[in-house]
Amino acid sequence: MKHIGIVGVTVPGGLLCIDTIVAESFAHFGKESLIHPRITYTNPSLSEIHLPIHAKDWKQVTSVLLNSCQILFRAGVDFAVIPSNSPHYAIAEIQKKSPIPVMSIVDITVNECKRRGFKKVGILGVGVTMSDGLYEKPLQKLGIMPVTLSSIRQKEVNDLIIKEIIQGKPTPKTTTKMQEFIQELKDMGCDGFIAGCTEIPVVITNENESPLPFVDTTRLLAKKAFQEAIK
Repeated sequence: MKHIGIVGVTVPGGLLCIDTIVAESFAHFGKESLIHPRITYTNPSLSEIHLPIHAKDWKQVTSVLLNSCQILFRAGVDFAVIPSNSPHYAIAEIQKKSPIPVMSIVDITVNECKRRGFKKVGILGVGVTMSDGLYEKPLQKLGIMPVTLSSIRQKEVNDLIIKEIIQGKPTPKTTTKMQEFIQELKDMGCDGFIAGCTEIPVVITNENESPLPFVDTTRLLAKKAFQEAIK
């Protein structure tokens, strides 16, 4: 199997990605086999990556994540994934300059929306993911209408993710609040939504009975990474 590299941005998203790859492996090979691909994970300090993302300094984001790609290259990985959505504003430059192939969470996600037949898709994530159109053009190219909440509500979603989920402090109220945002998207006519922050699935799962079906970008990316690893 190919050696998978994880370019971590936030730890909850990175660990969920790793956990999903291992779960996919056991589902494929059988739990008794204990077989899964070799995985190497590296994560800069959140301050190194969060500040340039917040400032929309994609050149610096590229620099930080390319450093992680170099670390993974030296560790012998065959390809890498970045289990975080907003840094994908820089994915074209990262893919161009990385010493190893890097899969795109955006490409994988919009193709999944198309496969599932969504026509009008809501987008939830940190502020810059929603406000600056990370998913808008890719969705529109596939004939899917992207939908975002008002700027005020986007800030509330962002604060919920940054202050509660990423810092490891989610509560049942965190889940309830996220469900309210999803319900708003449903009321706006959406037939699905993109969990465009890899931490959203930490508090919203199918078992939570989300008001809308959704694309779990973290687990989807992990599953595609596993499929690539066993080719």
